[in-house]
Amino acid sequence: MHRWLVWLSCALVIEAAAQGLDLSSLPAVATSQLARSLAAATGHQRHVWRDTPAINGDGTVNAYVEIARGDRRKWELDMAANARAIDRVMPAELGGYPVNYGFVPQTISYDGDPFDALVLGPALPGGRTVRGAIVGLMLMEDEKGHDAKVVLSPLGRDGQPQYRLGAAERRTIGGYFDRYKRHEVGKFSRVPGWDSAAAGRAYVLQTQAFFRGCRARAGAACHVSP
Repeated sequence: MHRWLVWLSCALVIEAAAQGLDLSSLPAVATSQLARSLAAATGHQRHVWRDTPAINGDGTVNAYVEIARGDRRKWELDMAANARAIDRVMPAELGGYPVNYGFVPQTISYDGDPFDALVLGPALPGGRTVRGAIVGLMLMEDEKGHDAKVVLSPLGRDGQPQYRLGAAERRTIGGYFDRYKRHEVGKFSRVPGWDSAAAGRAYVLQTQAFFRGCRARAGAACHVSP
């Protein structure tokens, strides 16, 4: 393993220990969902989640956009259809999503879904895969447990991130996800803080390792390292 990967893996472990979490282990419920998702995707020769790489050769990360910024419709990828479907519509008082929302392909996170990605900038068409630089990590938890989300920015012509994750953006995005489940009985969400781009990359690497290494562990917790 390259020295920088070791450092990122250690950073993830340190953060997890601070929160009392074992982020190097994928829960049994998530390994079962991984197996179901892979089975559902078998009907497609090329599948956007299964076959698109998580990380590109230039270090950028791919994100499949499920929900465009401003949209109140909660789109999710239907694994069997290999296309988006509307899961529900957010209440009018909540408003639309303040950021483009999707996932990183070839990853599986602790809730059994692909690892979530937030893409800064103007609204992007849903169903499109975009590449971006990691600029941060939004820490989040809900009724299912740990649910952090990597934050990406598309690159400009100079090869640098076009958009920054400043204090105003953190307030707007974090505030939305703090309250976006309050209308759902028995559910909750909380955004306790934010972390660095390095922490975001560590999560991408860890959830990519889960995707690659936990396929044969359906129904059992799976411990893997990047």
